[in-house]
Amino acid sequence: MKAIHYDAEGDILSVTFSEASGQRHTGIELSDNIVFYYNLETEKPLKLILNSYQAMVEASQQAPILLDGLAKAPAKVQTIVTTLLQQTPLTAFLQLSGVQGKLPLSSRLQEIFTPATLQMVAAN
Repeated sequence: MKAIHYDAEGDILSVTFSEASGQRHTGIELSDNIVFYYNLETEKPLKLILNSYQAMVEASQQAPILLDGLAKAPAKVQTIVTTLLQQTPLTAFLQLSGVQGKLPLSSRLQEIFTPATLQMVAAN
């Protein structure tokens, strides 16, 4: 992982896996609050943005978050993104659930940051 930034005021967690500048990349809105960017050529993850992070962690413990944006993507994008979401480093943040091959998938957010850790990340 290259960088993790938490905006406490906006409750936005931004995880950069690799610098995107100079790379052909695209983003997909997995759900209303989750955006994922990856390299089109290497199919490697670049960035994950989680809006309303703490609220989503709490909500996902009650019920999985529906990744309805992924279901609307072209089949090739669905395949690439689903594969990436099941590999590290993304599995540290998202835990996919749902029937293999059936969309829309859902996800539970991994609570890897405590509120104190988020404040420390926000300070940097």
